[in-house]
Amino acid sequence: MTKAFQKLHWFSAFIEYLRVTRVGSWLGWVISFGFGSIFLGLPSLERFLVVLFAFSFATASVFILNQYFDREEDQENAFKSNLPVAAGRMTPRAALIFSVLLIILCLVLVVLVDVNLLSLFLIYLVFGTAYSAPPFRLKNVPVADFVVSGVGGGFMPFFMGLELTDKLSSDISVIVLGVVPLMLVHCGGHILQAVGDYEVDRRMGVSTFVVKYGRKNGAIVAGFMFLLAGFLPLVYSFFGLLSYNHLVMFFIVFPLSVPIIKRYATVLKKPSAKNVINMQRTATKYGIIGATVMLGYTLLVKIASANAH
Repeated sequence: MTKAFQKLHWFSAFIEYLRVTRVGSWLGWVISFGFGSIFLGLPSLERFLVVLFAFSFATASVFILNQYFDREEDQENAFKSNLPVAAGRMTPRAALIFSVLLIILCLVLVVLVDVNLLSLFLIYLVFGTAYSAPPFRLKNVPVADFVVSGVGGGFMPFFMGLELTDKLSSDISVIVLGVVPLMLVHCGGHILQAVGDYEVDRRMGVSTFVVKYGRKNGAIVAGFMFLLAGFLPLVYSFFGLLSYNHLVMFFIVFPLSVPIIKRYATVLKKPSAKNVINMQRTATKYGIIGATVMLGYTLLVKIASANAH
């Protein structure tokens, strides 16, 4: 009986360590990394998988640190109070140690596969830590809060993916065209999250962009960023920067955005935490499908192009 209880205890602890990484919250970051890795070339599968694991460890560590530094705010947030650290199922010390171990494991993998990636990973970790950790605590600086999210969730993962194929020295204008929509989506997503956290952030004295300028304005700015990100491919095609042949993906994926647009209209009408959560769930459900389709299409185009040469 004692052994059974011990096994149950270890299993429960294992589940909490999985939960504290909050994988579901950073799938969009993985998508940015995936797009970067196939945007201008194709890395070897082994190299891609090892760096993907390193990237995942780094991102998980950042999200754990966020819970460590934000545990008091999370305890006041009805939708975050059940997170392992905030709920007391994992001690802050255990979370901090776990985060450091993930960072070490990440850096070891990076050094083993390609030391040239080390600087990018270090910048990524510093950026992610500065968002929540004092004395910087960039989440408390209006505008900087969502810009950091755009850089951390869109720009940096995309660039790290590009380095897998040694394409960082390619035409910078082409790279910018590819990364801007990703940054806009992550900036908009961060602002919407802040709309949901508005009440708690204001009460706890966290001066986010939304706290300073209001929930309604935050929802409007987020919507503008999503709209711009969605229509940029059309703009690129109009100016001859993207082949019209690729716009077929725009029309294939667009129907998946309809449920998300409906949820956004509800948020715009009433920017409450509940409506934001509902939109995030819908966006995760349909957004992952759309992103997977676009990743698959991009991968097929690159494979076909490589075979043609």
